[in-house]
Amino acid sequence: MRAFALIVAFCFSTVAIAFQPRIGLWGSKYESGSGYMIDVQNGIVVLTAFSYSASGAAQWYLASGPLTNNGRNFAATLNKYSGGQCISCDYRAPTLEGNDGTIMIGFVSPTVAILNLPGGRGTIIEAFDFGYGQLPAGFLGEWIFVHDITSTFAQRFNFTTTASATSTGTGLALDLERQAGCELQEVGDFQGFVLCMDLDSSDNIENQYIFTYGLDETHGGVWVSPSSGRKYPTKGFRATSKDSPAGAGASQSDRIRILAEDAAFSGTTDEIDSATAAYLAEFAAALRRALGNPR
Repeated sequence: MRAFALIVAFCFSTVAIAFQPRIGLWGSKYESGSGYMIDVQNGIVVLTAFSYSASGAAQWYLASGPLTNNGRNFAATLNKYSGGQCISCDYRAPTLEGNDGTIMIGFVSPTVAILNLPGGRGTIIEAFDFGYGQLPAGFLGEWIFVHDITSTFAQRFNFTTTASATSTGTGLALDLERQAGCELQEVGDFQGFVLCMDLDSSDNIENQYIFTYGLDETHGGVWVSPSSGRKYPTKGFRATSKDSPAGAGASQSDRIRILAEDAAFSGTTDEIDSATAAYLAEFAAALRRALGNPR
């Protein structure tokens, strides 16, 4: 119960007022064969759905409209089309064949949503992870973490290898050059969050981050000052994946926009409590052992 209360308190003090759903391919891991492409520009969603009619014939849908409730809700008419050009044919405009009702989506996070379809059927959909894989290996690559105090600071890390799990996590992704490590917590007070730290040349904590992993960016994150214990908004972006030298990061304008959204935390600059401080200290000790710097 204490752990649950700590997580609730932490979430309420770090959840951003607004967020944007991840652009790309979404679907249910339990319903292969159909899915949704979601694009968002300036608060407007365009959703295409590939599904099937009752007879089993392939059916494409299109829905568009604004995000509401600070980016957490979307509802629009699910229009269906037929009669367009085949893949190797000359262009022929499709015909609108009416609609099958209203599609509604409630985004729990930028990568998880509750989908309500016409007819009352509902399911959970997620942004597909078809390239990165499970953590810690999925976290490997170059990342940029930005945090905002009175000025904006950026740190670049290149996670190139993994190490065994701590007592609360799934395994460490390590940047040996920067003496940094990140790990998804699967048990304990911060279950579901990723903790990241790096150490300076004297083996002291230099930066510490807590956030939710979102494939190629972070969500709802804070940078915790090692000296004061105060929390400040942070945002992380995957600049280069381990197998893609061309990079996969967000543009500079997107980084500024999303950081501004995530900076709208309530209670962002309050101090962490003693339980959180103790948890971070335990993680730091585990990281030092993984890096071969036990104290």
